[in-house]
Amino acid sequence: MGLLYLAGSVVATAIFIAVLQQMEVHLAKGLGLAVSGKTGSVTATLWKSDSFRQMMTALVGDEALTRSLLGIPPLGLFYGWLAFAFTPVLVMLTSSTRISEEVWSGSARFVLFRISRLHWCLGKFAGQTIQLMVALLLSAVGAWVTGLFRMNAFEPLATALAMLVFAGKAWLFSLAFLGLATAISQLCAGPNLAMAMGLLTLIGMGTLSRVSEALAGEGWRRGWDLLNALTPGAHRLNLWWGDIAHAVPSFVFLLALSIAYLLAGFAWFSRRDL
Repeated sequence: MGLLYLAGSVVATAIFIAVLQQMEVHLAKGLGLAVSGKTGSVTATLWKSDSFRQMMTALVGDEALTRSLLGIPPLGLFYGWLAFAFTPVLVMLTSSTRISEEVWSGSARFVLFRISRLHWCLGKFAGQTIQLMVALLLSAVGAWVTGLFRMNAFEPLATALAMLVFAGKAWLFSLAFLGLATAISQLCAGPNLAMAMGLLTLIGMGTLSRVSEALAGEGWRRGWDLLNALTPGAHRLNLWWGDIAHAVPSFVFLLALSIAYLLAGFAWFSRRDL
C-alpha cells in the first residue's frame, strides 16, 4: 500500500514538472523573454503577480482563500490537489476488501470466537488508518524528493511543510471514506463485490454532493444542504484553508461521518451468519 502511494506520487509529480517546464518555455517565448531553462522560475514569478492573483480569485471565488493558497509553493499546492483527488479512490481499492476477504475465505471464524465482532471491525479500521497515514507520508516524501531533483526554483523547507500539512489534511478527509469502505466490506459477501461496490459508492457520493450543491437554495431546498453535509465532499473545501477555524469543524464532521458509516455497516454485520 505504501509503495502504491509512493510510486503514484513520484510519477504524478514528474509528469506535473515536465508539463510545467513546457508551459514555462512557451510562456517565455510568447512574452519575448529569454528561456532560462530553470524549471519553476517563471512560475514563481507568476505566482506573485497581481494579474495571476486576480485570475485565481475569479476561479476560486474567495479572495481570502486565494491569498492563503498563493502563499503555498506551487509543488506543495499540486501535492495537496493530488492527495485530495486520489486518496479516496485508493482507499476504496485497498480497504473495501479487508473484512469481506476474511469472511469469504473463512479465516474470520478463527478470530471471532476469541473477540467480539465490533472489536474486530474497529481493529481493522484502526489498522487501516495507521497504514493510510504512513502511505500518505511516503507519497509526500516521494513528491518532495522528485521536486528537489527536477526543479531549479525549489523551496525545500516551505514545500516540505506544505506537503506535510496537506498529507495530514488528506488523511483526515479520507477517514470518512475509510469508514465507508469498512462498512461496505461488512456488507458484501466477497472481496471482488466489495471492491466494485466501493468504487460505485465513491462515484455515487461524489455525484450526490455535486447535485446537492447545485439544487440547494432557500425554503425547502435547504434540505439539499443537509443531504450534502452527509457526504465527505461537502467538507473538503474548508480543509484548503490554512487556519484551524475552518479545519476543526470539518475534522469533527468527517470523523462523525466515518464512525456513522462504520456502525451502519456493523448493524448488518453483527447479525450475519458467518
